[in-house]
Amino acid sequence: MSEFQDRGPVHQAVFRWDGNHGRQGTGMNAVAHSCEPERAEELGRELGPLLWVSGAAAARPSVVRTVSRDGDVLLVQRWPTTDRGGRPSTVSHVLIGDRDTLRVRECLGLAYPGWRKQERAEQASGRLPEIDSARLDDLAHKRLPEMLERLPKVAHALILTTAELLRDPTQRVSLLLEEETPRDWPDRDAVPLVYLGLFLLFGRWLEQEWTFATCDSVDTHALRLMAVPRWEPDTGGSGPLARVMGRPHGKPRFEHKAATRLVDYLLAHREAAPGVPQLVGELPDGATLDWERRRDRLWRILGEEREQDRDRDRDRDGEARRTRDREPERPTTPAAARATVAPEPYGEPYASPALATSPATPPPAPVTPPHPFRPPHTHGSPNSHDPHALHALRRDLREYRRGDGSRRSILMADLRTRPDEVLLGELRSAELPRDSVELLLNELGRPDRVEVRNLDVRHELCAEVLHRNLYFTPQTANGEHPSRKAMTDLSADLFTWAVAPLARDERYLRDLQELLYRMSRDPHPTTGNWLRQSIIEPANGRIPDLPPVLWSQLLRDAMSRNEGPPPAPALPRPMSVPPVPQTIPAPAQPSAFTPEPPTAMARISDLMNNPGCFIGSSLVVIVVLLGVALMLF
Repeated sequence: MSEFQDRGPVHQAVFRWDGNHGRQGTGMNAVAHSCEPERAEELGRELGPLLWVSGAAAARPSVVRTVSRDGDVLLVQRWPTTDRGGRPSTVSHVLIGDRDTLRVRECLGLAYPGWRKQERAEQASGRLPEIDSARLDDLAHKRLPEMLERLPKVAHALILTTAELLRDPTQRVSLLLEEETPRDWPDRDAVPLVYLGLFLLFGRWLEQEWTFATCDSVDTHALRLMAVPRWEPDTGGSGPLARVMGRPHGKPRFEHKAATRLVDYLLAHREAAPGVPQLVGELPDGATLDWERRRDRLWRILGEEREQDRDRDRDRDGEARRTRDREPERPTTPAAARATVAPEPYGEPYASPALATSPATPPPAPVTPPHPFRPPHTHGSPNSHDPHALHALRRDLREYRRGDGSRRSILMADLRTRPDEVLLGELRSAELPRDSVELLLNELGRPDRVEVRNLDVRHELCAEVLHRNLYFTPQTANGEHPSRKAMTDLSADLFTWAVAPLARDERYLRDLQELLYRMSRDPHPTTGNWLRQSIIEPANGRIPDLPPVLWSQLLRDAMSRNEGPPPAPALPRPMSVPPVPQTIPAPAQPSAFTPEPPTAMARISDLMNNPGCFIGSSLVVIVVLLGVALMLF
């Protein structure tokens, strides 16, 4: 039996321009309906701007799913038309039913590409019959197989949009539909495919109603998913909005890597119920957590899943090796040998979402590149690949606590024999106590290691330090270090060798903006020590080559520090990513900071006269002079 049967009929109404007729309103009236006239008029007032489409989006039909104040689902199909005077207008056919009748997946099937012809809506008037829900059910389910088959075509948009919703599940999302569609980006006809993919991926996990417009003029409506031909200034009246475009943007972050894994899983299980198990099963409360906790748990879930994949690969590899051992050896040319090595779809650090669409587990590969969620394979001392030795190291790291002198000595000796890749792998495990993390970072920061470290590992370490808040920020909870001064010294040293040498690389711009924003607003004096030791007077004498926009940010923060009480700093949990401040300035073109002399002198005077401001007189002057000099050259 159809899922729609026994659920009651669906009402319908047609709205088009019919003049005001002496009534207050827009003239967009219910000219035909199956419900009571009063109900139709009430819905017309409630739908309001959603019954109109103008501008560049008006040239194409579109579908809107929203919910009325009394809980009914309203599915609106809109077409461009002209009124009786020949002026551009819109005609809309609205389906009205409860949530069990007009469910999300079926609504998306109906939206692809619609359920009613425009001519019939333009000619409708008077009383209309109710619609049999079974007919809508049949129409939607005939289209869903084709939509599922085409999901890989919109994988790029799915990954980028999923990443935004993982980072902030409360966001509305706006897709930019440019006139010239970028490669691997959906056109207007394919937008329902993106929405279907998101629904199948998240299901009820987002804990919000799935409302959408397949094509609209503006993205200021209170809808969850929208697609527009251009972006206007966002008023913010309908809540946080993530705007997603198909053209290249900054270096992908953790949420993009996680989204790639989830979308790949979805594409391999398209017929499953809405909501991938990594979210609805293993992280059911994830949408209610803050980003730090949600990210940590996603890290563990996806990492453990990857470990299981590798175990299966190793088992198959072992069977294949035993089979090869029983067969006579065959000469292999270098070209043939290279052809047998298949890269893992998640092995390379995330580079382009458009390329990460392989749904199946790859064949076993003799060489496994590093993976963004789990430690890479290593090369170095004979014990590097010894599983027993690695297991013992992991056990000792997890059991170590400060004050255990004998275990510390054993660990330090063991760590010194390990290559960087092994230490980085343990650092990525996200399961170590903070004392063990400190031991790992101390060993990784030894000058003899830093000086010979290859560039790829340097970048991986820099990204790990920034993304997981591994620097020991002074605002960390008390009791984990002997003193805040010691914590500050450790943090500054870590920044100096792990981050500062790569600070000019634009892929770290956003992370550095967040870090400097938070540190410059922490009122505790040790934060001033951190800024001085990390940025102004590093111990190695090498001032970080920060991009001009970061120097400008530091200057603004220093000069405005005494203008008012700073906001209370967040208290990020150890080993986690700090929340993104909502007022961080977006990356912009470098600009010189040239305040008017009286204002600057007044601010410097205030800072000098304020005993509670650690970054006072001399530090501000140093920052100003140094920053301006670097921006000029």
